[in-house]
Formats: sequence, C-alpha cells, structure tokens
Amino acid sequence: MRLTLRSLGEAERKAVIALHVADDQDDFVATNAESLEEADENPACVPLGIFVDDEPVGFAMYTLDADDGNWWIYRLMIDQRFQKRGYGRAALRAVVERMSAIPGCNAIYLGVMQENRTAAGFYHREGFRETGQILGDETVMRLELGNT
Repeated sequence: MRLTLRSLGEAERKAVIALHVADDQDDFVATNAESLEEADENPACVPLGIFVDDEPVGFAMYTLDADDGNWWIYRLMIDQRFQKRGYGRAALRAVVERMSAIPGCNAIYLGVMQENRTAAGFYHREGFRETGQILGDETVMRLELGNT
C-alpha cells in the first residue's frame, strides 16, 4: 500500500466529491463538497485527497484557525468502501507528519462529535487527548507535537 496526500486539481476534486462515509456516519462529518466550498472561501484551509496508489480513498483538510491561532484538522474521512483497512490511521499519520513540518505548529487540534465514540477512541490511540473544551456538539482534542 502506498498512501499519499495530494493537492486537488479539478480531476481530484471530482474524485473526492464522489467519496462518502457510511450512512451511519453522515451526521459526524460534513460532505466533501461542503468541505471544498469551505476551502474555496477560506484560503487558509488546505484540502487534500487521500490516495492509495492512484485510487482516491478519502479526504483531509487542515488549517491555521484565525479565531484561536491554533492548527486544526478540520476534516478526515475515508470512503465507506475503503474503511477498516488501515487507511484512516495511515492518512492521519501522514497529515500529522505534514503539519509537524510547519514552523510554529507545536500542537494539532480537532473536534469530534460527542456521540462518535469510535472516532474519539481512534484519535486517542493516535495520541490526541481531550482538552476539556466543547465547541457546539464537538469535544476538542489536542496532539502535542513537541516542536520548538
């Protein structure tokens, strides 16, 4: 398996928009089309296709949040057809590695819907910890990078 993160040209955008989570996950993550609209409106957002070899399997997006000055993973999704193959873990690690190379990025934040215990457990196993902060319906989690 060769998982890569790719910038999105027109063909990649169309491929990513066609990806979907399982029906029981719809309430936990925005659609990729909505996420790309957000990225179009906010140039600080970095949308990325997740590819295994040349097949699109997911979508990720991160940004430096203008409101709090922190680096956030705004989206991470793996298409329902490709879940439970380790792609989510590999993609998260690739995003974290990419973000850790950003000067001044000493921690990464993300929000998890409170009822999405599966995702919270996944992020916890990858080193993210709850901050105690709740934003809307989401629990905020943080990964310390140790960059100086």
